[in-house]
Amino acid sequence: MRLAGPSSSVRRLFLFGAALVTTFYAAWLMSDVLGADQLTAMEMVVITFFTINFAWISLSFYTGVVGIFLRAFSIDAITLRRMKPINRKGNLKSKNVVVIPVYNENPDRVFAGLRASYESLAATGEIDAFDFFVLSDTRDPDIWIAEEMAWSRTCSELKARGKIFFRRRSENTERKSGNLKEFCETYASNYDHMIVFDADSVMSGEAMVNMAYLMENNPDSGIIQSPPQPTGRSTLFARILQFISRVHGPTMSAGLAFWCMGSSNYWGHNAIIRVQAFIDCCGLPVLSGKPPMGGHILSHDFVEAAFMRKAGWRVWLIPQLEGSWEELPPNLIDFAVRDRRWCQGNMQHARLIFAPGFSPLSRLHFFMGVMSFLSSPLWFLLLLSSTIATLQNSRLTYSFFPGQFTMFPQWPVDRSMEMVVLLVFTIGMLIVPKVISVFMVFLGRDRRKYGGAAVLLSGLLEMIYSALQAPIMMTLHSRFVFSVLTGNQVGWDAQERDDTGVPFMAAVRTHIGIIIVGLVWGAIALYVDSAFFWWLTPILAGLVLSPWLTHWSSLLWLGQRARKYKLFLTPEETATPEELASLYRLTDERPGDDVRDGLLQLIEDPYANALHSALLPARKPDRRTQIEVGIIYEKLARLGVESLTKEEKLKILSWPVKPLDQIMAGQHLIGAESPEKTQA
Repeated sequence: MRLAGPSSSVRRLFLFGAALVTTFYAAWLMSDVLGADQLTAMEMVVITFFTINFAWISLSFYTGVVGIFLRAFSIDAITLRRMKPINRKGNLKSKNVVVIPVYNENPDRVFAGLRASYESLAATGEIDAFDFFVLSDTRDPDIWIAEEMAWSRTCSELKARGKIFFRRRSENTERKSGNLKEFCETYASNYDHMIVFDADSVMSGEAMVNMAYLMENNPDSGIIQSPPQPTGRSTLFARILQFISRVHGPTMSAGLAFWCMGSSNYWGHNAIIRVQAFIDCCGLPVLSGKPPMGGHILSHDFVEAAFMRKAGWRVWLIPQLEGSWEELPPNLIDFAVRDRRWCQGNMQHARLIFAPGFSPLSRLHFFMGVMSFLSSPLWFLLLLSSTIATLQNSRLTYSFFPGQFTMFPQWPVDRSMEMVVLLVFTIGMLIVPKVISVFMVFLGRDRRKYGGAAVLLSGLLEMIYSALQAPIMMTLHSRFVFSVLTGNQVGWDAQERDDTGVPFMAAVRTHIGIIIVGLVWGAIALYVDSAFFWWLTPILAGLVLSPWLTHWSSLLWLGQRARKYKLFLTPEETATPEELASLYRLTDERPGDDVRDGLLQLIEDPYANALHSALLPARKPDRRTQIEVGIIYEKLARLGVESLTKEEKLKILSWPVKPLDQIMAGQHLIGAESPEKTQA
């Protein structure tokens, strides 16, 4: 299958032209409404913020419209021909590797996903063309040892030694991008392509083989991205997001693929990358200045895609690459925590928009990444400036007879109808593509997989929930942007991957500032103009009700009750793919709730000790390290494992660990004999 189609320039001219014309019309309508009597400075500010945000809405709207058309007529977004399955001819000739970077993740969940993907790949008959690497950046000593044991167990159960590898970095510089960079520098010469997973990724064997096949048959492709579908979480919050992503996500993916063509974006996982191209052109720069706006680039995926395009390689999004899954945070708080990390990375892209050498589409992707968070404070400023403008207008005394002589009074102009039209116009552009996507599922052959007729109620409830959640995320994102711009940075923690709820009082403590903003804002709006207050009601309701919304949507039992009544169902629940069924079975067998003390396990278990020693690099400690580790061993012998800090455990685990008899005998010197390095 060749990835090519009619001119991308014509497509973009059509879509961007429509978005610009619509934005200019909306801006003119807003100017006409506000300038009916007299246009104040604050109203000009309102028009400016409105125009910027509406352009963002308009681009998303037309992307959705194109996606709806393509899905309705089963047209391939790239070739613009009738959609056909990927028809492979012959076996794969390339050597591929699946890489799974992890950082303090649940080892049993990571290896359950790996095993489900491996078994699916083996069923295709193409397993010989693939290897798997788990690339650990873990800094928790107990999880480190659990990863080694899970790797060994998985290799034994699958009889996959020499196919599945484990490697842990001693220093986690540059985070995930540095992890992949070090892997490429060490092992890349053995492989043509690498498929990048997240810790929660699962892919079908067919999807992985198809990706490798497309790479082989499109030698100008640097990255091919599949659209991963969220699945596997059961809280009400996660189920709502999984449902709308499954219903409306394919629409947006098709629309994006239509106008991006070979200049698509890369989302950091569930994608295949040409290894040599990645090595040659995707070395990330270190931005000048201090973090968060300077230093190492956090959202590396957008930048790596831009460097690929800069070097002449194609980057594709392929909507029909099904069989690609990921997991979502289980509640709004954890969702916001993840967004806070993404915000810091995406805001760095503002410094790259005008950097030399990038293609116009890459600059647009940078801008869209920035706007995904900057749009929130812009909307907040729009609403705030509208409130101020309303306050100013309410205090104006209208002059029916201006200073110059006139025989007739100048009556105020009523623009309420135009304002209603503008409001309906804006809301329509936000929800119409989503509404049509829901009806397409309802009228389609697979509607039973979405709960049958209940899909309509699910769609309605999702829109109500999204309307209430939007002002909460607007406020949180505004806070994140302000935090980044004032020099505050965040750490790097593992994502919450269990169905964790949010206690009500915890939600109140988190949202107390949002509640106060909603109450004060509502009081001012009601005092200024009761009509304006009612116009703001959907926004104010979301702010004031934020702790209830966060708490109730995080409840597992409420999500399970929704499933019982066929609400927010997805095909992954009603017709579970074999890969996900295998994942759920494996995670039920090993929930991973109780990770043992890693150091104690090595002291007591000779097999675990020998495995750990074999996985360590062959080296000899210097004199300073010998003394430091010896002191820690003395503390261990006298006070036990519980007395050691995490850093002290990591120090010991960085070298072959002595068994209990040697520790108690006071044999604390390390490095007298350096074990030979055993290949993992």
